[in-house]
Amino acid sequence: MTLSNLASASVVICAYTENRWDSIVRALEGVSQQTHQPRDVILAVDHNPALAARFTAELVPRFPSLTVALENEGPSGIGSARNVGIAHSRGDVVVFLDDDAAPQTQWLEEIVRPFADHTVGVVAGLVTPVWVGAKGAPRWLPPEYYWVMGATWRGFGSDANDIRNPIGASMAIRRELLEKVGGFDLGFTYNNDETDLCFRIRAASPGTRTVYAPLSEVLHEVSPARQTMKYFFRRCWVEGIAKGSTSERHGRGTLMRELDYCVRYLTTGVLGSLITLRFGRVICLVGGFSTTLAGWVISRVRNSVAH
Repeated sequence: MTLSNLASASVVICAYTENRWDSIVRALEGVSQQTHQPRDVILAVDHNPALAARFTAELVPRFPSLTVALENEGPSGIGSARNVGIAHSRGDVVVFLDDDAAPQTQWLEEIVRPFADHTVGVVAGLVTPVWVGAKGAPRWLPPEYYWVMGATWRGFGSDANDIRNPIGASMAIRRELLEKVGGFDLGFTYNNDETDLCFRIRAASPGTRTVYAPLSEVLHEVSPARQTMKYFFRRCWVEGIAKGSTSERHGRGTLMRELDYCVRYLTTGVLGSLITLRFGRVICLVGGFSTTLAGWVISRVRNSVAH
């Protein structure tokens, strides 16, 4: 397929703080160097008018395809900002990029390419972690849990294949499907908003597929504060709370899918870690799963009491 035959794409980047200014500029520079150029780029600012004004003054002249959109009315959170980005975008495919992720030159081309198959509704890109201030991943961190750090576990496979849901740092969704389900649910302010969206898309359009595009790569920064066991277990707990809400909304089948995924990769991860004598990984695999499950139970109990 030639580049001219690829679907038109809008890139949406959400921002909320000046602390990531340099990362945002790198992300925009990466987008400007793509082999497949986006129709437009939306910088959606979450409840920070001063930051939106600075972006408009300093970055719009530098990046002509850039539009700065301010979310200052709805609840604060990435879901609100993403929905504002969708509203301002014009492409047939809306591609979401985190403000601390640097896209490689073929990122957009490869994440849009699978949409030539009309059964594909959502595409996940490869999110490669960059361990800021370290030579590599912590030895205790199992690759199966890279998602905790906002990165892809390469166990997805080498070819495009069906997956559960994307990592929010790099994902693409057909506009018509986003409009059909009303965008992101603002009830999810931190975790599982992508999972919830994929469930709603599959319910609204049965047969819609979510696939993985391994050649669509971004480099995602993992700060030193996130390279700790404290952060790891806190994220697992929050994920469990969010999964409780997701399973309540979408039925028991969602929980069964999650448990099947966790058990399969928990088993292979523990065996692999024992063989290589990486006992810290065993603790994190079992502990992470247990913490997520505990969060899920607490979430369901709270929701039952509330009702």
